[in-house]
Amino acid sequence: MKVAVVIPTLNARELLLRCLESLDRQTRAADEIVVVDNASSDGTADAVVERHPHVRVLGNERNLGFGAAINRAALSLDADVLVLVNNDVVCEPTFLERLVAPLAQPEVGMVAGVLVQAAHPERVDSAGIELDVTLRSWDVLWNRPLEELANARAPVGPCGGAAAYRLPPFQEAGGFDEALFAYWEDVDLALRLHAAGWRTALAADARAVHAHGQTLGAASPAARRLDAFGRGYVLAKYRVARGRPLTAVQIALLDWPALAVHLVVRRELGPWRERLRARRRGLAVAPHRPPLELATVRFGEALRRQYALLALRFTGGLPEHFAAPGRRAGRRGARR
Repeated sequence: MKVAVVIPTLNARELLLRCLESLDRQTRAADEIVVVDNASSDGTADAVVERHPHVRVLGNERNLGFGAAINRAALSLDADVLVLVNNDVVCEPTFLERLVAPLAQPEVGMVAGVLVQAAHPERVDSAGIELDVTLRSWDVLWNRPLEELANARAPVGPCGGAAAYRLPPFQEAGGFDEALFAYWEDVDLALRLHAAGWRTALAADARAVHAHGQTLGAASPAARRLDAFGRGYVLAKYRVARGRPLTAVQIALLDWPALAVHLVVRRELGPWRERLRARRRGLAVAPHRPPLELATVRFGEALRRQYALLALRFTGGLPEHFAAPGRRAGRRGARR
């Protein structure tokens, strides 16, 4: 089984070098490692060539975003397995070996690894993606003790920061939807691969320590705009509320409070504009069947999580790394 690792990056040279060093120490070596540099200005490409000459670097003239950068490498790769890791993770030595092991089962097309919080290594950052009844996505076991992984069920899909995919189905699906610049692209791909008949496995012992991304800022206006676009695009593309008035009400109860906070407290129109733009963009796509049968989070639990997250934001109770620059801003559905 030939394994290729793809890492997109932007102005994170030192983080990326630490990630590559951890990949060099794997018990199961990658057959190929590709770094896709989204027009970094910090000398990333030169540093990788100098310190990791076995790594192939693809340089983009501009920032293509997360999914498009991965597609540029992955859609032309000759391998059996595509592994994705964020540039801000340090993989345990057995990470690759354990991540690809579930692909020995012929029905498994996706594998979710486990991201561990760098600031709190006894807690989970993500063990894959789960969905609620509105197709809002959540990081499995976010901020829960690692011990709970022993009883975790298989997620709907992997988080793009620690994921393995069978490469041929990934390529047949066209890879990530490039309408999604960043955030929600792994959710959308998981839905499409499930529709094609593939299922996801959780590799609970494939772990990587996650410094929680250093690209956009976890609570930055840019992150909020991208999250608003991703949520709106997925809702429109999958026609989640069409003919389902109760679902439309549930979506409003989950999403509008956060959008109201952006408008009233932060005085930001950006998330609202992006939500509307996403709806137009999503409705222009051929309709996809809403796979509501994949939902494992009941509406009451989703509502509890959402309001608990808002309360943590107001009280300053979020883990430290959510206040620092990062690629994601908390629970996947609330951000990503």
